[in-house]
Amino acid sequence: MRIVLILISFIANLHLCFAQQALRGKVIASDSKQPIHLANVFLSNTSIGTVTNAEGIFVLDRFPQGRFDVVISCIGYETYVTTIQYAQLPAFIEVVLKPKVNILQEVVVEPYEKNGWERYGKFFIENFIGTSALAADCKLKNPETIRFRYNKKENILRAFADEPIVLENRALGYILRYDLKVFEYNYGTRIFYFQGYPLFEDIETDRKRLLNRWERNRTEAYYGSMMHFMRSLFRNQLIEEGFEIRKLIKVSEEEKKRVRNIYNSRTYINSNGNIVVNDSLLANGNKDSADYYRKVMRQPEKMAVLINQLLPGDSIAFAIDSFTAGLYFDDHLQVTYKYKQVPDEYVRTNSLSVQPKTPVVSEIVLPRKNAIAVLANGSYFEGLDLITSGYWGWWEKLATMLPFDYKPPKKRE
Repeated sequence: MRIVLILISFIANLHLCFAQQALRGKVIASDSKQPIHLANVFLSNTSIGTVTNAEGIFVLDRFPQGRFDVVISCIGYETYVTTIQYAQLPAFIEVVLKPKVNILQEVVVEPYEKNGWERYGKFFIENFIGTSALAADCKLKNPETIRFRYNKKENILRAFADEPIVLENRALGYILRYDLKVFEYNYGTRIFYFQGYPLFEDIETDRKRLLNRWERNRTEAYYGSMMHFMRSLFRNQLIEEGFEIRKLIKVSEEEKKRVRNIYNSRTYINSNGNIVVNDSLLANGNKDSADYYRKVMRQPEKMAVLINQLLPGDSIAFAIDSFTAGLYFDDHLQVTYKYKQVPDEYVRTNSLSVQPKTPVVSEIVLPRKNAIAVLANGSYFEGLDLITSGYWGWWEKLATMLPFDYKPPKKRE
């Protein structure tokens, strides 16, 4: 069922007229019950943050529209995370932080890799920060905090950090502090997943040319990104924003065998002695199904069938409530952003599958068949329910990451 998201767009725009509210609270230690001074309090994936005063009190004085993870962290304590919606903003919250267990007291089944950074550091940077031109202008300030474990049985590499990872992004003009929670790369499936809580801080400068460069780079990073896609989907403006969505069917060997059996059972020999497959016999007169069967038969055992028909946004999106859109689809989706060409560095790393001077193309799939909830600022959840590949799989790294409170300039026609 298709549901047009006009109501969501209207409400989202209406809410922007309302004044932003403040979130107030207090942070105390669980063991001593004393206030914690200089604890970091921030909205994940934004530039909105503060620290507690000597009494443990904090005020986030510009809580924006939407749903955000509120993160409270302090060295020596476990990070506390709670999800708060603007529409249900509490007047005051009290947060109790638990002391971290001394790492020497932990029972560790898998030891950290000796000389882990020397062995996996380059791999970590390429997959976590990226290999884009923007990544070349980024500097990891505290690599010594990152440690690795490799599980030979699972064939999975994991990374850990005892304190926020600090990245100086001179390409976009941010200091990014990333509280890493999960970093996993499965060498068997080649699926990479990382999750954490980033806080953005603008790099201060009076140099106007540098500020203009950062704004241009941020704009370039935004258009065609997943944030741009999700914001466009929320407003039901995917086509207007330049996204082309097509259904992509990944055909397994079992499916190829099934189609082959159907195909073979529908053939006949005509008067000239030629073997013929008639669409009316092949798919009971359904031309689309017949075309699909023919495409499958022409492809190798492991392949994908692209249905070359543009999907409207409301065929994959629906309204969950007044503040949330849902994203759901079967099989895979191919997402083309027609206003951006593939970067040269992306072509170099994918020379066998990507042609220069072509639009960027990504693929998305819902591995657990769960709908994705999408908010107006482009955030979505849960992250594990959506897997990306192609351009987004290469592009969506820390070097290209923007805060959810980022607002791009209007794109010129």
